[in-house]
Amino acid sequence: MKALKNILLEIKKIESAASVLHWDQETYMPKGGGAYRAEVLAYMSLLHHQMSTGKKLKDELAKYIDLESGKILDKDLNENNKRMVYLLWKDLKKISVLPEEFVEEMSRHTSATQQAWFKAKEAKDFSAYAPFLEKMIALKKKEADYLGYEDKPYDALLDNFEPGMTTERVAALFTDLKPRLVKLVEKIRAAEQIDDAPLQQLFDTDEQWKFGMKVAKDMGLDMDCARQDVSAHPFTIGFHPEDVRITTRLNDKMLLSGLFSTIHESGHAIYEQGLNKEEFGTPLAEATSFGIHESQSRLWENQIGRSKEFWSYEFPVLQEHFPQLKNVTLDDWYRMVNIVKPSLIRVESDEVYYSLHIMLRFDMESMIINGDVDINDIPKLWNDKMEEYFGIRPENDAEGVMQDVHWSFGGFGYFPSYAMGNLYGAQILEQADMEIPKLWDKIKAGDFKVLKEWLNEKVHKLGRYYDPEDLIMAISRKALSADAFMDYLEEKYTEIYNL
Repeated sequence: MKALKNILLEIKKIESAASVLHWDQETYMPKGGGAYRAEVLAYMSLLHHQMSTGKKLKDELAKYIDLESGKILDKDLNENNKRMVYLLWKDLKKISVLPEEFVEEMSRHTSATQQAWFKAKEAKDFSAYAPFLEKMIALKKKEADYLGYEDKPYDALLDNFEPGMTTERVAALFTDLKPRLVKLVEKIRAAEQIDDAPLQQLFDTDEQWKFGMKVAKDMGLDMDCARQDVSAHPFTIGFHPEDVRITTRLNDKMLLSGLFSTIHESGHAIYEQGLNKEEFGTPLAEATSFGIHESQSRLWENQIGRSKEFWSYEFPVLQEHFPQLKNVTLDDWYRMVNIVKPSLIRVESDEVYYSLHIMLRFDMESMIINGDVDINDIPKLWNDKMEEYFGIRPENDAEGVMQDVHWSFGGFGYFPSYAMGNLYGAQILEQADMEIPKLWDKIKAGDFKVLKEWLNEKVHKLGRYYDPEDLIMAISRKALSADAFMDYLEEKYTEIYNL
């Protein structure tokens, strides 16, 4: 087993090195470095693929599991190691069907497409991005064919982010979620709206940074093993539990944007720091799914970060950083950070409308991958969906179809994980509230680490021991549903908007 884990650690080191280059590409790399960086990352991807599918790994893994059937051969393995070798076999089976030349081409095109997306978004010019996106879609369809699927091509891509998830399963969860969500939106639209005039002023970005970092530390993010930088699109990337990077974006006209980006990404980073260091390199030290990862960031950002208890502790500190808020009451501030209104931009959306943003993207991706959509029709389809879901229409493609980075890095199938994160997170926090004595009193007193430690124990340190829906069952003893999330939203916003 030690020999097998040493091979896995070698592979992980290659992956970590490539991740550093990806992080640099999004933060500090000069604009002219894109072409060569694409070549380096393509080489690293090829090397990683060769090691992950190579004879050395296969020979060692074959001592413990039949590589054809997936049957465990070594009966003396403990449960952790049985799960680990099964996951290694499953991953090997998946990536082995991807030809080396395809992996290299995908990596090279991903780097080029991300650079093209960034420039086209700045210029608000979809036509400059379209050829890159068109090729990316073709590559993702080819990937789905390599991976195989029972029903729809999109299922193969969903499984990359959310093991076991299918188009049908996502659609069923959204079918349960949407009616209650739409009904709540309609009630809020009819209610008296909240005045957010105090937010319509300038807020020094240096002070925003200082306060955001203070909150990240309060949450329990170990800044000796993490750092924050600025990027066009906030993200988290972990090289090791002792080296995790987050980014935010700051705008002096949008105080809440940078703050909640920092809280959101800190939730991701706390997960990365909480993974089992002793199992580093193995699947048992990896997040079980993107949706579970999102459950951690969205739980912290919304259910904690937009709670009155959180702001009872943090608002006086915020007022010290921004004296222009000194006459704002806690009650008024709480209502302001929970304003519900349709937004063109997903990452600026409130938690009520947010899942509708994901439903829109799920609709789009299903059509694109499962169907045959002309690349030039995509902006109009997007805008039509925005009008259908939100009653508003983007003025340009930068605030429409090009607002998200995901398609540029080939992340088709990623978006549903955000909505899954809302559902997972609500059930997880519901259970935490039952198990942690006086949790909300502790939050009000600024003791956030009690929750962080509970999440470390119940979620983070388990890695991929459970598949996502099995993890939720193990934590909450209930199957995944929209109920906990909608119960939370309805109770909270009924009070805020006097519904």
